[in-house]
Amino acid sequence: MLNYSEINQMLNQGDDTASHLDSLYTAAINSYEGLSRLSVILIKDDQASNYFVRDRLAAECNDELFVKKVNQAGSISKMIKSKSGRVVDNLADLTSNPRNIFLLNQGHRSSFSYPLTFKGKPIAMVFFNASELGFFAKHSIQKDMLFLSTVIHSLMVRQFENKQFVDISLAVALNMGHAKDPETKGHLHRMERYSSKLAYLLSKEKGVTHEFIRRMEAYAAFHDIGKYKIPDDILFSHAIFTPEEREVMNQHCMHGVDIINDVLGYFPSNRRYVEEYRFLKNIILHHHEHFDGNGYPMGLKAEAIPLEARIVMVADVFDALLSKRLYKPAWHIGDVIAYMRDNSGVMFDPDCIHALLSNLPDFIEIYEAHADELED
Repeated sequence: MLNYSEINQMLNQGDDTASHLDSLYTAAINSYEGLSRLSVILIKDDQASNYFVRDRLAAECNDELFVKKVNQAGSISKMIKSKSGRVVDNLADLTSNPRNIFLLNQGHRSSFSYPLTFKGKPIAMVFFNASELGFFAKHSIQKDMLFLSTVIHSLMVRQFENKQFVDISLAVALNMGHAKDPETKGHLHRMERYSSKLAYLLSKEKGVTHEFIRRMEAYAAFHDIGKYKIPDDILFSHAIFTPEEREVMNQHCMHGVDIINDVLGYFPSNRRYVEEYRFLKNIILHHHEHFDGNGYPMGLKAEAIPLEARIVMVADVFDALLSKRLYKPAWHIGDVIAYMRDNSGVMFDPDCIHALLSNLPDFIEIYEAHADELED
């Protein structure tokens, strides 16, 4: 049985959410030898993605990453709608699918699942697995798993709330920038999806983590926020820029960082989440750096360019070429592919281009699902 008092004391310490989840997993498997796996899956819109995994039977799965659409007729949706958990005594009794087969092959035999919500909306799912059949059938074990789920819910909500005020302010700044930016809201949504997809595809090669993917989805849309400070006659120009106009336009990267710093300046230092918002500022400042070193504003080259910026660079140009702009018509997909391939290693990280072109149907699907709409 779990030591509830010890776990509650642990949560009063100042560790981050991932560290707390690690501690909860350790406490759980120390109390129950049959417990074999804990995973937390984030739910956003129609997508589910791994946030935390600890697997006693297959440690290599601890870095497992996946992003997939939530089946509206599936078990996750049913649990979310019913706001109740689910106990499965034998995973082999479930309808066969890749996830169940994967778990069975690792030696997991039963499960306990529970949905987490925040302000009436689903935010995550908690999954416990055991190496024994019927492990979660006992009421006392269900009680402990429910307690752990409640603790994880508190951790996730605390994380959301701690960042909520800053993120709301950043969202206001983004909306202000978009109100002036000639690009569409569809472009911003597509940037979130393209960028998180690329990050996921690069996970093994680049050592991408669950947190990295979450940040990509959260911040890719901010890449051009600095255009808010660009004069209208340049921002809305249909003509090719003069060298002087290009220099002014190129300053939007620095302007964007200034905007973020201004927003963060209104909050106490303990709410500025240095690593979190350094990631955001890397995207804004460096998403026009070229892989060969001939980009701006700092002329960074290859691996010196933060990975998050290299990903956004590829996503941004891909979407810009596919889309109609003030200064150009939409390109045919064949021409887009040729341009991206020709500039691999020049403008773009070759690994990012390989991931994009090897999975092109997925990115076309994103483009079509979030197509531009006529805006007032």
